Amino acid sequence: MRRAGLAGLGFVAGLWLLAVVALAGLWSGRGAPEPGVEEAASSGRLLRPPSQAAQKTFRALLTLPGQPSEGPGESGQEPPPPVPADPPRGVAEPPVRGGIFWSRALEAQVPPGFSAEEAASWLRAAREARVVSLERGGCGRSSNRLARLSDGSRACVRYGINAEQIQGEALSYHLAGLLGIQERLPPLALARVEARGGQWAPVRDELRGLSQAQLVELVQWSDLIVFDYVTANFDRLVSNLFSLQWDPRVMQRATSNLHRAPNGGLVFLDNEAGLVHGYRLLAMWDKYNEPLLRSVCVFREATAQRVRELHRARNAAAQLLHLYRTREPLAGVLGFLSEQQAQLLQDRVDFVHKHILHCKAKAASL
Repeated sequence: MRRAGLAGLGFVAGLWLLAVVALAGLWSGRGAPEPGVEEAASSGRLLRPPSQAAQKTFRALLTLPGQPSEGPGESGQEPPPPVPADPPRGVAEPPVRGGIFWSRALEAQVPPGFSAEEAASWLRAAREARVVSLERGGCGRSSNRLARLSDGSRACVRYGINAEQIQGEALSYHLAGLLGIQERLPPLALARVEARGGQWAPVRDELRGLSQAQLVELVQWSDLIVFDYVTANFDRLVSNLFSLQWDPRVMQRATSNLHRAPNGGLVFLDNEAGLVHGYRLLAMWDKYNEPLLRSVCVFREATAQRVRELHRARNAAAQLLHLYRTREPLAGVLGFLSEQQAQLLQDRVDFVHKHILHCKAKAASL
């Protein structure tokens, strides 16, 4: 059984002490899926929580049917639609009755979905089972993961770009119940996965098993995310997260503005989208940049110290201007930040400092 790799941000998040929301389900009690029922797949995302959940990143587990030999998650092809049984001879009931309703004969031939009993049984098990492994493949987009639980069931782990989409998933499921069509949706349960909770203990063990080189890379990633937040750079991680909605392989492709040197060091290239340009487009991109920062709760101590000093001095823009003019002869020609942009810089430094304090308090309570 292949365990999931740690390349994706979702698994970096485990090391960063995330609060996680899980949405889980499994088609239970059936040896094989009914024809036409697709293996549930889901789209990926990182988040902006509502005010009460402002410090959480969200994940979701999505139901899988029974074990088909090949499902759409692996082959990309959907199973053929079911062939309805022919009505008894001599019966010529029209497909529509009363002008607006499908006939009862047609409704009777609709394949069954997830029954309330099966959903309730699975939900009870899912809230108690431990996550044994997380694997790539079989769950649609590359950002998703296949979770195998200790009771033998499986579920698709969804990664949310923002909390609104996870909230939309959960509320849509229960609205389907109000509409009487919930059996067509995968069973869903929300559960907070605490940093030291038992359900995800095997995943924490996997993180502890990272090589020294992988851990060193994570250290650099934490600096990158802090840097991109302060500068409001949307042209690196944020744009990739946004593109996940349409391009499930975007995280697997090489990027032009983040390179790895031969010695393993990360190189942050092409930062023109930061500060002036990034601040102008905050309304468009901060709904991705801020949740990305919140997903990190482990930092380099030196970076945290610099942030603390800039926060206390309340003069981040003035220090930047002094450094800029001292080291760049053409600084006066190109110009500097406006007063509004200078204030935005200080505000973002302050926000990072506040987030680091939150992480410190959370770590102290564990």
